[in-house]
Amino acid sequence: MKKTLVLAALLAAGTVPVQAQGLEFSGGVNFAKLSGADIQNAAQNLGMNFGIDLVIPVGPIGLNLGGGWSQKGSEVAEAASTTLLDLSYIEVPVHVRVPLVGAGPIRLNLILGPTIGINTGCELTVDAGTTQKCADAADGFSVNQLDWSGAAGLGVSFRLGGLAYAGADLKYALGFTSIDEGTQDLKNKAFTLEGHFGFDVF
Repeated sequence: MKKTLVLAALLAAGTVPVQAQGLEFSGGVNFAKLSGADIQNAAQNLGMNFGIDLVIPVGPIGLNLGGGWSQKGSEVAEAASTTLLDLSYIEVPVHVRVPLVGAGPIRLNLILGPTIGINTGCELTVDAGTTQKCADAADGFSVNQLDWSGAAGLGVSFRLGGLAYAGADLKYALGFTSIDEGTQDLKNKAFTLEGHFGFDVF
């Protein structure tokens, strides 16, 4: 059912009757951490992210539709051990960019919107020892294949001359659903700092 909803959302996005304005490539770092009622002593896990977006003008705002790869997770310190949880996702963001300052070649944007994450990996490493898949570890769990989250942040873009532009974004993402298929309340959250480069295609 969830996969059907994801497909329906993507098909609906593809029917927006507007022209594409730009093609944008991005990359950066995630400062990720788990939250929820069933997690304590969680610390940040540093991960990477890469993506490509189609930038579509809808009136004064920009609609970013794309896909990318993102690493999340957390480090959890317990009394006798430290566990590193590494998660990876294919993410499909549907974000709007609302211009706050748009005069001249530099633009400051408010970024808002949901993201659908499709899990591609879940690994646990205890005390820097052997790494195991989450489902195979002694204290492991079955990971939820879909991760629904919302993001908010600020971005700045500037023209490079001609059709090209570049910039940087700082976003905060908070998970709406648990990463555990069972009963544990474990949600992703992350600060993302990334740069982007794009060019007009229409």
